[in-house]
Amino acid sequence: MIPTAWRSRLYLLFIVACFAAPLAAAGWLAGRGTPGNTVQHGELLHPAQPLTDLRLTALDGRSTTFQRRWTLLYAGSARDCDVRCRAALYDLRQVRLALGKEMSRVETVLLLDGSPDAALRQWLAHEHAAMTVGWADPGGQTPLLEAFADADPTGGWIYLIDPLGNLLMRYPVTVEPRGILKDLQRLLKWSRIG
Repeated sequence: MIPTAWRSRLYLLFIVACFAAPLAAAGWLAGRGTPGNTVQHGELLHPAQPLTDLRLTALDGRSTTFQRRWTLLYAGSARDCDVRCRAALYDLRQVRLALGKEMSRVETVLLLDGSPDAALRQWLAHEHAAMTVGWADPGGQTPLLEAFADADPTGGWIYLIDPLGNLLMRYPVTVEPRGILKDLQRLLKWSRIG
């Protein structure tokens, strides 16, 4: 049996614990949700930048903007699609296919700096028939490069554009495609657009 003096102290400790434990748990959980602990695999652009002026001239001559679906875009050179370019295009195709039933909400785009030659057109038609291929006016890739602090030449990044035409993220072409897939799956799960 617990002495009477200790019984009142135990009641007091129990009451304090009932109030302190939820506060301690809330503080611990709040600290885990800070922006430093984000889980995206690419570089987030904050705030997102509208690409309303960026128009793409497709191979068939149509002009289009990036406002319909989620877009994974690779900006490359019309002169040559080197090993890095081919690997990036392959990764884009595989990420889109891995989305399964959500695949129709995402399009892949190859934005070139000019009209591609016949050999590149033929290779793209054979290997990437579902990909939108086109080019922008001179300087058309500039908004992509200037959106991020460290502007660098084309060919090094894969860009993510939302259905409203806003540039959201970029990924280095060396990124693990599984990371892009996880980010896209999360976006498509919570997004009602596109």
